[in-house]
Amino acid sequence: MHILIQALFLLTLSITSGQANEKKQIPVPLSEVGMGDSKAPVLIIDYSSLACSHCADFYLNVLPKIEEKYIKPGYVRIVFRDFPGDQVSLKAHQVAWCKGEMKYLDFVKLLYSTQDEWLLAPDPVAALKSILLRKGISADQFDSCIKNQELLDRIIQARLEGQKKYKITATPTLIINAKIYPKALSREEIEKILQPIIMSSSKKNLLLRKEKNKS
Repeated sequence: MHILIQALFLLTLSITSGQANEKKQIPVPLSEVGMGDSKAPVLIIDYSSLACSHCADFYLNVLPKIEEKYIKPGYVRIVFRDFPGDQVSLKAHQVAWCKGEMKYLDFVKLLYSTQDEWLLAPDPVAALKSILLRKGISADQFDSCIKNQELLDRIIQARLEGQKKYKITATPTLIINAKIYPKALSREEIEKILQPIIMSSSKKNLLLRKEKNKS
């Protein structure tokens, strides 16, 4: 059943993309939301779905440790990209953008931490609304967000662009310095990837400083 739902969702995206191309109206890209120094030697792009349990585990349990050890010290920057896998997750991604980029990560954390509450509910959209009402979003604001066709188009376009550029078929998919990792990675696996890159970058910076001091 899940495969059938996803197939129908992908068909919907294909039709939507075709219609956009016919009209030659490419939606304005979503704002880039990330954490860390833009000059960090490592760039991670995280393509995820708010309905994905592995994505939730990464965001809630793995990312905080990566943030403390690598992001805050300036070694890593991570950028988050929307990649909904079905109609329910698409609605969740719309909700995450309800208050714009400034509140996006707060809502992502909220939706991951309450994932079972809304995803397993008989009416997931009603459950999402109930959760957001408890967090200061009014009923009118929620309804307006869910009905925002421009926002919907921008999220779909973000997914289509990721799919085209990186051939993504599952979430989470991490792009680490342009190399694609199409599966959930543990903290240990991520550190094994990060450390050689960071060490190499540190050596290069040290050599540059030495050359600068000589001159």
